[in-house]
Amino acid sequence: MNYIVTHGSEKIEHYYGDAVRMLFLVAAIIMLTSLPMFDQYINIPTVFSVLAILILGLAAGLTNPRQIWDAGINMGVSSAGFLVFMTYAVNSYQASTGEKFFLTNLVLGFTFLLSTYFSVKTFRGLFLQRRDSDK
Repeated sequence: MNYIVTHGSEKIEHYYGDAVRMLFLVAAIIMLTSLPMFDQYINIPTVFSVLAILILGLAAGLTNPRQIWDAGINMGVSSAGFLVFMTYAVNSYQASTGEKFFLTNLVLGFTFLLSTYFSVKTFRGLFLQRRDSDK
């Protein structure tokens, strides 16, 4: 099944940037609302957590179907988010830090796994479209 987005009169196949944008915003909202509860479990200064939330908001806002570099940034942000939150989930489970902290990190890890999948599909689609138009 091909996913096609219409941007003006142009049809863009395999564009999932809208899904990535929504997943980034969902993750940012979860992070923002849970940060006060779990700040004591996080091994970094609070400013870095807030900066990560800001980066998610910026990446979501920059997402568009015309720029391949943006899809590449989304892949990087998604992959980093998956690595960070799944690491926290596994470590909190092993250390018995608390069920809520574990589940929050697990949900965030899953959210970033989905956004990684969709951003890779978008990057690949834009890359192939650009390659085919250069021929």
